[in-house]
Amino acid sequence: MRTLTVPRRPTAGLREALVLVAVSLGQFLIQLDLTIVNVALPSIGADLGVSASGLQWVVDGYNVAMASLLLIGGRLGDRSGHKRVYLVGIAVFALGSGLCAVAPTAGALTASRILQGIGAAIELPATLAILSHTFTDPRRRAQAMGIWASVAGSSLVIGPVLGGALVAAFGWRSVFVVNLPVVVLVALLTVRTVRAGGIERGVRSLDVRGQMLGSAALALLAGGAIEGGRLGFASALPAGLLVAGALALVGFVVAERRHPDPVLPLGYFRNAGYAAANVNGFVMGFATIGLLFVFSLFFQQVQGFSPVGAGARFLPLTVAFVITGPVVGRLIDRLGHRMPMASGAVLLAVGALLLLRVDAGSGLAPVGWPFVLIGVGYGLLSTPMAAAVMGAVPPERAGMASSTNLTARLVGGVFGIAVLGASLPNTVVGAPDFPQRFVDGLHAALIAAAVVAMAGAVVALRGRADR
Repeated sequence: MRTLTVPRRPTAGLREALVLVAVSLGQFLIQLDLTIVNVALPSIGADLGVSASGLQWVVDGYNVAMASLLLIGGRLGDRSGHKRVYLVGIAVFALGSGLCAVAPTAGALTASRILQGIGAAIELPATLAILSHTFTDPRRRAQAMGIWASVAGSSLVIGPVLGGALVAAFGWRSVFVVNLPVVVLVALLTVRTVRAGGIERGVRSLDVRGQMLGSAALALLAGGAIEGGRLGFASALPAGLLVAGALALVGFVVAERRHPDPVLPLGYFRNAGYAAANVNGFVMGFATIGLLFVFSLFFQQVQGFSPVGAGARFLPLTVAFVITGPVVGRLIDRLGHRMPMASGAVLLAVGALLLLRVDAGSGLAPVGWPFVLIGVGYGLLSTPMAAAVMGAVPPERAGMASSTNLTARLVGGVFGIAVLGASLPNTVVGAPDFPQRFVDGLHAALIAAAVVAMAGAVVALRGRADR
């Protein structure tokens, strides 16, 4: 008689590994869509007739939607369970990706990118929270977060290279189609291996006012930064958006102080390490995402590289980051969070300043070695930040802590693209003076990135609560 065998559930070690794969791939997809679109921008502009400012919204529509809703995404995970919320976010992200792939106009593409960002905002905080609940040992958790950060950061090189190859072979729409099979794999792994949990008990009421004011503040401030880069910060539209965003931010702080169960408990910022990690999240996003944006345009519009060639120029940066990430997890166990964060911010600044040697005719070396330093700096920053914020809160607030730090990173990226992008010229591509004017603007952007990075290093050194 043949014995009926029941498939065994994964062993504890295998389950942990598969959970790490599931959340790392989810984070990878979100990061990928921050970078893969950059090399497709010239093709999108030519096909849909989009101006430079319109292309900026194609990038930042995704970023702004994600940044403005991350706090809500983290709160939903804490209340409803991180596994459930993660799966919902993946589904919304997949829908947005499919709509991007068939978008007939620039407006439709931007709207679909916003939908992608909404899905990412729901999904992203759950990745760190799921890791925190799965890996309960602090040392193993730090190592897992190092791998998670490295996989996500690999999108910095895979995004531009893969995007360039896809655009060259199949057109720009393929950079969105590629998300769909990965989403299916992530969903299957999540259903099979991630345990339900992470539901916060004893919540008195949802902080609806705080959630709305926080989202409005982030969206208005980000929109003001983008339009300020396009029109000038003294113009009526960006000035109005920034003032409205500042008022919403004040209202948000007041609401959070008064609510018995706030979406963002401000008391955690009294922990110096938690506060320093979130400040450096902004710094890392500002410097790295901003520099990726301006150099993607530089390689293609000034140096004339194809999308594939432009993507390949970022290889030194991401290879350095991918190698650094797992090592940093062990480094944190010995040194704490403060010194790796400060060192990472300094390396970002040094790399940006070394790039001041770049001009229109520069070869690989003047770009490659500074990119290596920036990649190592990114790795030194990313993992300690995640470990610091997750270690400063109780497990039931993991989603809140994760969403706060990720919001800081994304808001930094939005402002990095806006501020560094504002340094670039409005001269028509191909005009005789375009290359030199672009290089001059690029140098101004590099100085701004270095100043912000050094400020992050100072804050990190003052954050005494390391462990």
